[in-house]
This record gives sequence, structure tokens and C-alpha cells, in this order.
Amino acid sequence: MAAQSNNHQDPPNSIQIELAEGCNLACSFCGIQSIRENGADGPDNTHGKASAPYKYLSIKAARAICARIKEAGWNPRLEFAMHGEPTMHPFFIDMIRLFRQELPKTSLMMTSNGGGLLRDTNKSVNQLMEAGLNVLFLDNYDRIKIVDKIQERYDGPYPVYQYPADRQANPHRRRKVSEHDIVVGMDLTLATNGTHAQVSNHAGNAFPLNHEQDGKRCAKPFREMSIRWDGNVAVCCNDWVGWYKCGNVIDTPMEEVWQGEAFHAARTKLYHGQRDFGPCNGCDNTTLRNGLLPDRMGRKALPEPTEETTLAIKEALKGGTYTKRVKKHFDFITGYSDS
Repeated sequence: MAAQSNNHQDPPNSIQIELAEGCNLACSFCGIQSIRENGADGPDNTHGKASAPYKYLSIKAARAICARIKEAGWNPRLEFAMHGEPTMHPFFIDMIRLFRQELPKTSLMMTSNGGGLLRDTNKSVNQLMEAGLNVLFLDNYDRIKIVDKIQERYDGPYPVYQYPADRQANPHRRRKVSEHDIVVGMDLTLATNGTHAQVSNHAGNAFPLNHEQDGKRCAKPFREMSIRWDGNVAVCCNDWVGWYKCGNVIDTPMEEVWQGEAFHAARTKLYHGQRDFGPCNGCDNTTLRNGLLPDRMGRKALPEPTEETTLAIKEALKGGTYTKRVKKHFDFITGYSDS
């Protein structure tokens, strides 16, 4: 059971849900290389062998997550992404249908490299949309032609937009349930602007630790909850191995995990720009609108970290990681440690 804090946090704007841990690719700029032995090793390799084996969200776990969201009374935007390729789930269309049936008013987005959509592209994409998906966001990597092939093969009826060329197509914009868009994002490794993403070191899981963002806030644990395939929740999606453990939403009410001491301690530190603990130490992730914290209007304030904050962080870091970490070549350069 997650211990409760006395500081109430607004519900998350979005919840990331992991349909599959593992990927059909092994890109060197991705944190997948920190949890799979056969990932790309080094910035010169665009991709290696598939980052298997896979671990999948079960129907039972999916139903439990939906029940917890309804129990909390939340209506966040859901994004199917995280630490793997969601279309590698053998029943990814059925999973979207389940979430739509259980959460009929929720905006559903999937971030994909398109790997599971190459076979019978029109049928797969259209069935995804008909199942209830609102946004299919395709990460287009310049040296991997999967998304190019999907664009060549797909002939509708759902519209295809390019982002960030078309700023109105922002995949993270909440859609009406009746909207169904396909959004193609520019190559992440080339992105320099837009609200989609820019390449970060994924908390030292993709690239060496980097302290350029020390002293700056990070909004992720204020606005986003990341749920792994087994219901476990770490501080954010960049914590690939699950070093900073916040609880499990299958075993524990979602509101209880979100308001728990682990999350509150991380928020307190990050509100004050103190990226000196666990996976946040050396993470160079940047977030937008950091002045609007801790609440959505930025009207509240969090006190300076205390000894209680330190103890809560130690507790969250205790006892290993959710997923076994694979040590990479740059770990020996930067001195990365899970201890």
C-alpha cells in the first residue's frame, strides 16, 4: 500500500500504458537498450536486432487499470507507448477496443513505429480506428523506412497529417471521441522543436548521464502517470528499469499511488529543480510550462525538501528495480550506478 502525503496533487493530464515491453527495433537513441541484451550499442548504430523478449499487458490487467481509472473519477488522455512497441502485442486492436468500451469518453492515443502495421496496412489501421483509437502517432525514423511504407500503402479513409509541419496535428492534443487522426512525426533524431519530443538521454538509459538540466524543474510526475505491463508505476516513463518505485495500480487504488509519499517526494525535489536523486540524477529531459506547477494554474507552492523527503526517496529506491538493467558501454564512462 502506498503511503499517503498531505499534499494533494491534481489528477494527471495523461496516463501512459504499456501494452508491450520489448520492441521490433533496437534504436541506439532509445532506453530499450538498457533493458534488453540485444539492443543497439552506441550512437553510431541506428538499430540492431529486435529488442525481445516481449512482456504483454494482459486482458485481466487492462480491465483492472480501467476499473482503477473509473474508481479515481479521472478522465485523463491515455497514451499506449512506453518501453516497447504496442503493435507487437498479439491482440493490440482488441486491447484498444477494451479500453474504449470501458472508458467511452477518454481520448486514446497510440505511439508506434508501425512495426505491427506493415502486414495488411489498410485493414490494421482502419480496425485500430474502428476499435476506438483517436490518434495513431507514427514515429518516422529517417534510416528506418517502416512509416514510409505505411504511408505509401495506406489509402484512407482516415486523414494523415505531418507533425510538426502541421502544428494543429499535435498528437498530444486531446481529441474528441469522434475524432480519428493518423499523425506522422518527423524523425526524433532530427527534431529541434515542437511539442512531440526531442531526444533525451532517457535518464541515462539511452545516452550517458548529462547534468545540463540540473537546477531546472521537470513536470513529468506532476502531469503524467506511467503504468507498466504488470501495473507497476515508476516516477516517469524515462525510468526504464523502474528504479524509483511508486506502487502498483492493480493492487492499490490509483489515487492512492498518485498521492503517495514516493510521488510527493519526487515532486518536491523537482519543483525546486533538485535533480539529484535516483533516475533524475543526470537526466536531461525537458518539459514545458514548468511555471504552472505544482497545480495546473501554478497558484500553489511546495515547501523545500525535508528529512521526510529524503527518507521517502530512499524507500522508493530500495529493493532493486522493476526490470533488470543491462549495463551499457557508456555506464563505465559516466559511473552510472543503480545503488
